[in-house]
Amino acid sequence: MKTARREQEIIALLESRGDISVAELSGLLGISESTLRKQLAVMQRNGMVIRTYGGVMSVNRVPDESFESKLHKNMAEKRKIAEKARELIPAGASVALGSGTTVYGLGMLLDDHPKGVIYSNSLQTADYLSRVAGLEVHICGGIVRGRTSTVIGNEVAEYFRGLKQLDYAFIGCDAINMAGEVMSDSLSVASAEKILFLSAKHRYVLCDSSKIGQSAVARITGLKNCDGLVIDYCDSRIIERYQTLTKLIYA
Repeated sequence: MKTARREQEIIALLESRGDISVAELSGLLGISESTLRKQLAVMQRNGMVIRTYGGVMSVNRVPDESFESKLHKNMAEKRKIAEKARELIPAGASVALGSGTTVYGLGMLLDDHPKGVIYSNSLQTADYLSRVAGLEVHICGGIVRGRTSTVIGNEVAEYFRGLKQLDYAFIGCDAINMAGEVMSDSLSVASAEKILFLSAKHRYVLCDSSKIGQSAVARITGLKNCDGLVIDYCDSRIIERYQTLTKLIYA
């Protein structure tokens, strides 16, 4: 396993479990403890992990907010954004849906999407859409983050890299900073959803105004790589920055 891929697996495991011993981690990765310790030392210097006595832990010391908790925040705004995004998807299109509650809201509106094909790394979205007659729903393999049910890890990236180019991709985010960088609170989520996003011809970011102008831990992509940003509101100073990077679509 190459070093970069192993880093992704370590981060994904830590974000799912919080911490793990070196002995157990070396067994899971199939490498010696001495080799693993050297890699963990480099990762700690790069701010990717925190080493502990006999083990390692995630840099994200704050537990994930649950999917259910996030689902009930800014509900009206998220609903409007999802409805506007639904207008962008023609009948029969193949669609990649990332994780997050706003994208989940979009997924709930695809129950009238005839003969569509859906790909996702969200267990909630896949579960809901799998019950819709006429839809073909695919869920990628990988490690499941317990509180959010987002599938992460190197398998996600490999899965979406292996697909033929999809028609549309939609992702959410935890923040979009003033430079127009779309960001996540999780390194492993950012890594997975970057590849999911790039798998499609047409790419859209869904983001409510509470996250605009904010920052987070990891970069997913830049607005310049998007066909559009679907938002409920954006003040004039940010509009001036963002509209030079992508199309702004107001819900």
